[in-house]
Amino acid sequence: MSTFRIQEFAKLAGVTVRALHHYDRLKLLSPAHRSERGYRLYCHEDLGRLERILALRYLGLSLREIAALLNTPVGRGAEPLTVTLARQRAAMRERRDGLDRVLRAIEHAQLRAQDPAEPEWLLYQTILKEIQVQEATDWTEKYYSPKAVEALRQWRAALTPEQKAEAGARWQALLADVQSALDCEVPPDSDEGRTLVARWMRLGDEFTLGNPEIFEGHRRMYDDESHWPDDETAARLRANRTKPEYWSFFHQAVQACLRHG
Repeated sequence: MSTFRIQEFAKLAGVTVRALHHYDRLKLLSPAHRSERGYRLYCHEDLGRLERILALRYLGLSLREIAALLNTPVGRGAEPLTVTLARQRAAMRERRDGLDRVLRAIEHAQLRAQDPAEPEWLLYQTILKEIQVQEATDWTEKYYSPKAVEALRQWRAALTPEQKAEAGARWQALLADVQSALDCEVPPDSDEGRTLVARWMRLGDEFTLGNPEIFEGHRRMYDDESHWPDDETAARLRANRTKPEYWSFFHQAVQACLRHG
């Protein structure tokens, strides 16, 4: 059986040595063979697995999602490959539609630019608006299944500005109460702690519509935070992200609720 040292394998596969070290740390691609001196030795079977990793990464999956797909036996709770590919296909179609909108905006601006009376800044504004719309919808929706995306769109379209503001205010009020409980060292398993977690779960259900696919998409999105673009949407999501100490309080209170029925 032919084996390759890491530098040889990286050159053969067209990736960096650093990437291979990273995949090894994540247990995505850990060569089973070692030299007498302990160096990693890759084989052609490893090359086949790496090609699957790179193909799934190109389709937009996070490394965590790829690990779940490749490391979990079929039927053990992992999302089937067909479902994953369907989700990514829908996301790429949405991305393509967004790019088509931008192209149409550019073509429209080109036609209007022939009119010397048309302000140039207005033409740039037309294009910029389409790009911003395309970027705002593209990257967040790719984490959700097609059904979840459709459900979220319908829900958002039905909300009035007042309802959105009210939901945001209730969420901020809850987090303020959780912080107050932490400051006062309220035990998570107390009646007050369990009341707070009940409010938390009700608000969570309002956002996810009680839909596990929406919840799973939300989890995938935050798990892939390192790959978020540098835009206003990402900044807003990071600013509103729940603090680790709040999550700790939440989980302890949930366990207390389960113990007390």
